[in-house]
Amino acid sequence: MIGEHGDLAVNCASSTTVNGRAVRIPVQAIRAEMAARPGRIAAGIGRVRSGPAAAVVAALAFVLGVTDGVIELSAPRDGTYLGMPLHFSSGRPTVCLPRLDAGEKRDLAAVEAKLQAAYHHLCSTLKEMSAS
Repeated sequence: MIGEHGDLAVNCASSTTVNGRAVRIPVQAIRAEMAARPGRIAAGIGRVRSGPAAAVVAALAFVLGVTDGVIELSAPRDGTYLGMPLHFSSGRPTVCLPRLDAGEKRDLAAVEAKLQAAYHHLCSTLKEMSAS
């Protein structure tokens, strides 16, 4: 998954492999799980495993060089910050975006457009507030 959470998540099913072999991904089941997950986290179920505290601890392990590997964090992309897979080696990140099929590329472009519009609106509002 890349992009954002919920309806803005981009499922990279076309590039998912196990031991180098393509696997069938139950995309609809994953979308249903992603939609249900925030409610369970808010209710306290799974908060340690997949909630904000766990995300911070996992990110720190990679950023501090304690752990090498891939984690999804917000990263800049074309003027927008998106959840992107980053490969960390000794605390240094490299974006490792998977190959995307045409539909996944459209989904990612839609995420970028929606976030850029939100950032533009937010910046305009902040400028108006600071001018008054």
